[in-house]
Amino acid sequence: MQTRTWILAAALALGGTNGANAATLTDLVAGASLVEGDVTFDNFYFEDFFDDPGETPFSGDRPVSASEIEITTSSTATSVSLTASIDPAISISGIDPTSGFEHIFDFFLDFEVSITGSARTIVGVSLGDGDLFAAGTDAFAEVIYDVEDAASNPLVSNLEIFAVTGSTDQTSDSAAIAPLTELLFLGAIEGNTFDDSSTAGLSTFTLTLDLAGTPPPAPVPLPAALPLLLSGLGAVFWVGRRRPAV
Repeated sequence: MQTRTWILAAALALGGTNGANAATLTDLVAGASLVEGDVTFDNFYFEDFFDDPGETPFSGDRPVSASEIEITTSSTATSVSLTASIDPAISISGIDPTSGFEHIFDFFLDFEVSITGSARTIVGVSLGDGDLFAAGTDAFAEVIYDVEDAASNPLVSNLEIFAVTGSTDQTSDSAAIAPLTELLFLGAIEGNTFDDSSTAGLSTFTLTLDLAGTPPPAPVPLPAALPLLLSGLGAVFWVGRRRPAV
């Protein structure tokens, strides 16, 4: 009994849990959360333009599914980022030969972010690191986010990155905001081609929160030799359970 008690105490001392930092959007829309230190991303919402029963894609349009999008979080001492990666990457080109309509992609990706268990606040937001492209005569691709105070819903910032043929692309956008601990991000991601010579698309973009205040202590990493140690403890436990010879 003494051996079993010691092993249990050792396992609890060495164990620990860290918040997940990547998930498919399907899981997040179903209610999962991503936790990055003291920052939680949750209440994800996704809707594709072609999810509407009245909207049927033409051949060459790009419906997007939540299962094709992975959400990843990362952090530094003063910021936390969320990256959306679409696989396969979105790419549209030309116009539909039957209808003469342009090709499109168009979806919404919303989420909330909150800081819990610390005195830190969000003091800035930025959008960037996207690989949007538009080429040819007339096309565009863009990511637009309205950022609201999640507690009372006034707009605190509008962020946009875009690629437009015949124009200078905007690859990043940022804004300082009054200190807050909860934000709502409302996103519209879309692209369009207007003639046979045009293409547009994207595969990733990143939203970053600038944080003020003292970050929480970093989690203690598990020792690299933990599996071997637990295996050895298991052997000791097994020996302790052997009946003495009669």
